[in-house]
Amino acid sequence: MESRVERLPSLTGLRWFAALSVFVCHIAQQGISAGPDVAFGLGHLTSLGSLAVSLFFVLSGYVLTWSARDGDSVKSFWRRRFAKIYPLHFVTFCIAAVIIFGLSEPVLPGGSAWDGMVPNLLLHSWLPDAYIVSGFSTPSWSLSCEMAFYLTFPLWYRLLRGTRASQLWWYAAGLALAVACMPFVARLLPDSAEVVPGMPLRDMWFTYWYPPVRMLEFLLGIVLALIRRQGAWRGPGTGTAALLLGGAFALNQVVPPMFTLTATTVVPIALLIAAVADGDLRGRRTGLRVAVLVRLGAWSYAFYLIHFLIIRYGHRLLGGDQGYARQWDTLAALGITAAALGVTIAASAVPHIFAERPCMTLSRGRRPPQGPAPDFESRPHRAPLERV
Repeated sequence: MESRVERLPSLTGLRWFAALSVFVCHIAQQGISAGPDVAFGLGHLTSLGSLAVSLFFVLSGYVLTWSARDGDSVKSFWRRRFAKIYPLHFVTFCIAAVIIFGLSEPVLPGGSAWDGMVPNLLLHSWLPDAYIVSGFSTPSWSLSCEMAFYLTFPLWYRLLRGTRASQLWWYAAGLALAVACMPFVARLLPDSAEVVPGMPLRDMWFTYWYPPVRMLEFLLGIVLALIRRQGAWRGPGTGTAALLLGGAFALNQVVPPMFTLTATTVVPIALLIAAVADGDLRGRRTGLRVAVLVRLGAWSYAFYLIHFLIIRYGHRLLGGDQGYARQWDTLAALGITAAALGVTIAASAVPHIFAERPCMTLSRGRRPPQGPAPDFESRPHRAPLERV
């Protein structure tokens, strides 16, 4: 018998580990260690970033579906989502702009500091241009996808909410298969230069950055939450799902680069999210409900947005004008990494407390009166999760 809980805190704790994975990916890409063996080992960690982003997208669909409220409206839903995502993004956008123009440097080698400035206001991942997508606050490209998810969620929810669980299982399988096949579909695009070895620009844009393609993972999260709401979830526990995800990450070390973005990991990611939520609902231990992990998970959006600025420009600060090429021995590199992590965690608390949380509070306003559910919602089923 399920225990009644007000939140699913383990999913919030899981968000922290996803954000930390992105941090590790960008530290590995920054190349601060001079040891060739260490640099080689760090190279194997870069796919943690794409794994984490995929987890965020599936998790977003799951949480929005599970926490849909009775008496809500499309307008109020959009208002809350905008208040959640945009103010903090704008704050970090302004910080990035001050740093970039203050240093008079390009966003990427060979690119202008103006590249991506306007699209970075949440249009950039729609455009197949690496300078634009990675301009200014680099991790924010994913927010273009999230905005597309939020705008279409009421439609998807209305279409899927009455679907029987037996049919939803087929939808879940089809969506996971579609995600896995995207690298093959991308090969139909015109040839383009490689962004990194084995990843042509157009292929990477279509598979990894393009919002309609990433919508598949968001829809998978919606379907999984609907299956669980009907009490029809049958899947592995948290430990088994975590082992499967670890196996998928190991597989990423040998498959072609394009398949490391989403194809190999989407199924274990989906299983892990569903297993973690199911564990909370059944009162089982997940290892993710520890208070510090839940707190860090609540800060994870701010952490995600500011960590790259601290890593990149901290490297510049330590190395001088041409500091991005500077490297340190293994022990010093580990110390710098630990310091960057500590600074990022401390810094992420500030925008969360003074920007993200107040904007979310204002956006909620008065709670809507109880009554018939709006077109995109259904009956109450659980209290809301920690908002993503």
